[in-house]
Amino acid sequence: MRRRAAAFAGAGLLLALLAGLADVWQGAGDVDVWAAIFHRGASLGDALFLDVRLPRALAGVIAGASLACAAVVLQAITRNPLAEPATLGLTSGGALAVTLVAAYASLAPGAPTIAVAFVGVAVGTGLIGAMAAAGGGGIRLILAGMAVGLALAAASGAVRLARETETSGLFLWGAGSLLQTGWGPVRAAALIGLPAGVGVVALSRWLDVAVLGEETARGLGLRSGVVQVAGVTLAAVLTAVAVGLCGPIAFVGILAGGLARVARPRGHLGMLAIALPWGAAILLSADVAGRALTGLDSETPAGVICALIGAPVLVVVARRLRGEGGLAVDRAASAARWRPRASLVALVLLPVAVVGSLCLGEIGIGPGEVVRSVFGHGSPLGEIALDSRAPRLCVALLGGACLAASGTVLQAAVRNPFAGPELAGVVGGASVGAFLVLLVFPDAPSPVLPFAAFFGALVAMGIVLALAGGSSPARLALIGLAVTAACAAVTELMLLHSQPAAATAITWLSGSTYATGWSDFRLLLVPALVLIPIALFAVRRLDVLMLDDELARALGMRVSVNRGALLAAGAALGAAAVAVCGAIAFVGLLAPHAARLLAGGNHRRSLPMAMALGALLLGLADTVGRTVLAPTEIPSGLVVSMIGAPYLAILLWRSRTA
Repeated sequence: MRRRAAAFAGAGLLLALLAGLADVWQGAGDVDVWAAIFHRGASLGDALFLDVRLPRALAGVIAGASLACAAVVLQAITRNPLAEPATLGLTSGGALAVTLVAAYASLAPGAPTIAVAFVGVAVGTGLIGAMAAAGGGGIRLILAGMAVGLALAAASGAVRLARETETSGLFLWGAGSLLQTGWGPVRAAALIGLPAGVGVVALSRWLDVAVLGEETARGLGLRSGVVQVAGVTLAAVLTAVAVGLCGPIAFVGILAGGLARVARPRGHLGMLAIALPWGAAILLSADVAGRALTGLDSETPAGVICALIGAPVLVVVARRLRGEGGLAVDRAASAARWRPRASLVALVLLPVAVVGSLCLGEIGIGPGEVVRSVFGHGSPLGEIALDSRAPRLCVALLGGACLAASGTVLQAAVRNPFAGPELAGVVGGASVGAFLVLLVFPDAPSPVLPFAAFFGALVAMGIVLALAGGSSPARLALIGLAVTAACAAVTELMLLHSQPAAATAITWLSGSTYATGWSDFRLLLVPALVLIPIALFAVRRLDVLMLDDELARALGMRVSVNRGALLAAGAALGAAAVAVCGAIAFVGLLAPHAARLLAGGNHRRSLPMAMALGALLLGLADTVGRTVLAPTEIPSGLVVSMIGAPYLAILLWRSRTA
């Protein structure tokens, strides 16, 4: 056993050394490395080596080892092999804090980047810690952490769009780049990360006891609460070091920690001895591969490569789950009774929101003026304002209704509250399909983009459902998130190397209804008129599918045929909405769940209610995004994500088993 662990540790050290040497030698300019070392900056090439390449390689070592070390601690404390800074939302918290300070320098003038990142990491740690303290654990904690990460990432995106000039320097950093322009950040990271790493080593023996369980640890005289607080604090510091130095990078901890567990060392000190060199080796290898992939005159950030590698690993882990993997379906919403008054209030809010959306904007219009303009009797200024707002509002309303109907159908078909288009690969697949067209056919007619997005969404969802191999909420949610992460990495890769199409792509990827017109509304109306009646006609089948399969067969239903047809219809509805409105997430998850709380589990009531709530949500998101920072617009998708991702975390919280 010890030989096996020593072999793994030695292999990690060797790979880290080789990857570090390759990273130092790799570059667009010829550098005499030995001359640079001994003559110390006598030429431009020497300066390039000493001030750019060498700091970059050392940044990879520090960040990779820090992420691996943090992951080992978090996995021990949560007793979960999927725990790492990214899956718990910590890296997204650090990235948001750095983005805020870059956008609004007055928030923390002159503050070190690592210190700023630590504040954001601490916020993310607090959110996840509160959920864990309330009894959340297992796979549900990971899913909640990834949901929190999505919300924080959406907030970062909104800040970058609002303060584009101030945050332009964060473009590569935000994708997880090892690029350095001097020794200052590397020196600061080493001075902070090294003591934190020593602290983790000192804590390792207590972690060996803590993983035995709280009662056993207490019997051995260990105050597990103190160990947990100390471990989480050290993990937060190490995460801040990695984020501040190289940006948000995912899956390094899962990969390094997984390799350490395969080696089966004795205790956490042995795991650290294996995970740390492997973390450095993985990140340095990703950096070398990223530059080799696109040529030496440009680079693909290491964070993108790590996501492309880590997402399939997450799929493999998810497929090995047994049963619910610690996650149970939330029965509260399905068992809720119909609330007529609350439902009526929700339905009344829709026309009120429509009128309010038409009134609000840079040019204010009174409700009476809106009504007169609709009938062609308003002032010229009012009619101009209405002409610019009405088409995009109608697209948002119809798109929200389609996404909500899609989520309702998908959740019923597989009896899974997480089977919406957002977590089933539809949004990620549509993004890849749309960007691929922009990249390969930049001059293609505008109607081609929605069709490409539609096809990509269907392909991605087919992959998710095929890999899930069942209706386990944990398995489907994890695989959906993994496929979404892989699609995001592919999209990021194309975005970095297709500048002519970048502006159009960023707008679409953010889920924006900006500049949509009546032609887009008609394009979405066609599939909606076909697919929504199918969903409404199938409400009884949806009710039966929510029951056990055996009971459904006893009632005479051909389960496989009906489930397959409804899955296809639900996926097509979501794909059509995303194709026209852009990469908008969480409407298909939030609206159906809220509808079940208001209208109960009967789909005859809950499906129309979900469509109304989806239209209301996306319509309000369009209005908020258009008016809050006017004349700058926040894409509707980002607004919805900031609302929907926390809601997903709450849903995961409530879904815990009794």
